[in-house]
Amino acid sequence: MSERRIRSAVPRRALAWGLSLAALAFVVWIIPVRDRCWDPGAPASTRVAVSRTADGCTLHVPSGDVGIDRRACSQLRCEPGVLSTFADARLPVVAAMFALYAFGTLAWAARWNALLSLAGMRLSVGRVWRISIEAQAGGVLLPGGIGGDALRVTSVLAGFRKGEGAPRPWALVVASVLLDRAVGLAVLAGLAAALGLAYRSPSPGVDLLVATLLAIPAAFVLGLAVLRLHFFAAVDPGEGAGSRAGARPSVRALAPVLAYLRAPHAPRAIATAALLSVVVAAIQFATIRGLVFALGAVPAEEKWVYVGTAMAFIVGAIPALPGAWGTADATYVFFFGLAGIAAGPALAVCLLYRLFWYLCAVVGAVLHASGAQSSTATLEADSADTI
Repeated sequence: MSERRIRSAVPRRALAWGLSLAALAFVVWIIPVRDRCWDPGAPASTRVAVSRTADGCTLHVPSGDVGIDRRACSQLRCEPGVLSTFADARLPVVAAMFALYAFGTLAWAARWNALLSLAGMRLSVGRVWRISIEAQAGGVLLPGGIGGDALRVTSVLAGFRKGEGAPRPWALVVASVLLDRAVGLAVLAGLAAALGLAYRSPSPGVDLLVATLLAIPAAFVLGLAVLRLHFFAAVDPGEGAGSRAGARPSVRALAPVLAYLRAPHAPRAIATAALLSVVVAAIQFATIRGLVFALGAVPAEEKWVYVGTAMAFIVGAIPALPGAWGTADATYVFFFGLAGIAAGPALAVCLLYRLFWYLCAVVGAVLHASGAQSSTATLEADSADTI
């Protein structure tokens, strides 16, 4: 390896280690090991870590540990920690749900791979899975998965090789990531709405919420159909005012994206991605429902488990807090409450599902820090003009 390539590789390796260690440190810091409890009648916040004992609870306050009896402990309002959650859960079921969740990451990688192939990228599902799982480490640190999506784009482009002097198709890769997100959201919302209708009941507000969820896939299909029409003369990548040579920079950036969506084989690729997304969404719903069972909770109205899960995922996709801490938790508590599930089990389900995500992120961080060939391997791609 030349001296120049060695010098350029050192900052990349340092960045990989820095990102990986930051993601691991965040996971260790953010995951609550003990329950976090507070007195709902106190005039100010009294949230402290709590360990449960046979006789009551031990409050880990800054001045030292304080023991209280069962009666006083029962009056505290708590957010479950890892220890109490696993103590109350059926561990074989939790393990089975993690295996199902892990399989879902392969289906997710296959979905994105179908959309990458539309952009002319020829990668194996295993390679795409590794890029995706490494990107989850970035998704841990930044809200709404923004960091993860950015890492997915840069990881694909880092290994891209085309003709000498040809530009990297960054717009197409970004389009594949955005379309991957859009397909996933549309199918998730549509499946949740279908389950809401299947478990139909006279609960107030359910029809409006189901209609809102159904509007998401409808808007996606309509938007896709409109973008595939050829009346956008100003941004048509072919002839006329939208030709790439004389168009404005914004038009030139949009032209390859429209070419991506208008490709003759785009409907087939998007349909394949949608079918794989049904598998992904079904696995997500089954995992959440399995965790509810593992914690011994029995929903009074089944539909709210699935509708609430979809709403929690939608809220989690909004850039607000890293890992949707607080926002997703509140969504689970609200909708699972409509299902007749108490706040404690609802928060425990959220915690376990988040642990699954973080465990995969840890695997991705380790793979990213190892610096094996996934980031530097050569990827062959078709010319963007073939789209």
